[in-house]
Amino acid sequence: MEYTYKPRDPRGKLREVTTKWTASMRVAGRAPNCGVVFGDDAPRADGPPARGWLLGDRRPGAAGDRYLIMDDGDVWRARAGASPALDAAVAAWLAAPDDDLVMLLARALGDARLGGAGWLETTGGVERVDERRQVPQPRTGPERRGN
Repeated sequence: MEYTYKPRDPRGKLREVTTKWTASMRVAGRAPNCGVVFGDDAPRADGPPARGWLLGDRRPGAAGDRYLIMDDGDVWRARAGASPALDAAVAAWLAAPDDDLVMLLARALGDARLGGAGWLETTGGVERVDERRQVPQPRTGPERRGN
């Protein structure tokens, strides 16, 4: 028998996991390392409109994916060797946490607590990602309104 955990509210669980991680990284003395530009917006002269945490997957045997974690809990994953600006089959916003993300966050936080870089990519640049707010995201949790 195979058991797979499926949270009632996948996006809520994703936000819970990542916001706890970003808070722990701040306690460990780390800060967001990447500017973020959404969609086709041009980078502003006063800096990028948002900041994010760009992580590289350095786990042994891992595919080498890159994850961009926003402070509000959204996560952009780009497959190994791809730019986040590439097509959605290669890079996309995650709808729910997966095992790879959870393990990556745990190992990165452990590295940061031991004085390492926390697997943060060394970049001073700006990442361009798809606009996450263009597509309405339905709430997938249980219905709480009365009938």
